[in-house]
Amino acid sequence: MERLKNKVAIITGGTGGLGKAVVSVFLNNGASVFSTYVVKDQFAECLSVKEEYGERLAYGKADVTKSKDMSKVIDRVIEKFGRVDILVNIVGGFAVAKIVDTDETTWDKMMNMNLKSAFICSKAVLPQMIKQKYGRIINIGARPAIKGSSMMSAYGASKAGVLNLTQSMADELSDYNINVNAIIPGTMDTPRNRKDMPKADFSKWVKPEEIAEVITFLCSKDGDKISGATVPVYGKT
Repeated sequence: MERLKNKVAIITGGTGGLGKAVVSVFLNNGASVFSTYVVKDQFAECLSVKEEYGERLAYGKADVTKSKDMSKVIDRVIEKFGRVDILVNIVGGFAVAKIVDTDETTWDKMMNMNLKSAFICSKAVLPQMIKQKYGRIINIGARPAIKGSSMMSAYGASKAGVLNLTQSMADELSDYNINVNAIIPGTMDTPRNRKDMPKADFSKWVKPEEIAEVITFLCSKDGDKISGATVPVYGKT
């Protein structure tokens, strides 16, 4: 069943591990997708997907922490597809360090990549969604956002901001039929994580495709009554 048939989605970071899974699941569910990217090599790896889906899939290079870049993205999407129904804020970063070793550069990087990006991208799509009186926004949180964790002060604080932003937007936008929710992924089964944690039990990790399915549910008609939620998708970890 095509749960997102005729919907238009913007997925930030759609060329990364989780992003590629969300792009694929959305396309298979009938959506048209515009994906942002910054890494040329990752984009090159996705060209075969572009060839498969043709005009239903488009890519654009953009720094999602800059309003000017996102304004251009919105203009391109409206020109090509006529509307914006869904935004999935996947772009983010990760850093590990003791608080005494966390410098301002690392702190600012986490706030920009995780929190500012979600704010900038959401603000960019909202005029169109409000005009349509319809929209779905999905943000990506993290476990340290719920309970502070050693060595993750900057990362956890930035993701806690994402969850607060999610709830604030959900409350503020409810009159416009715009739902805003957040996903809390467990450790994802990606090549990068397997390389970084070779001794872990990969079978307990959650697959990016499984997270993508939950995101699809929240963006579909089945998720119409869910807004302001923080949804854990932990796998067995």
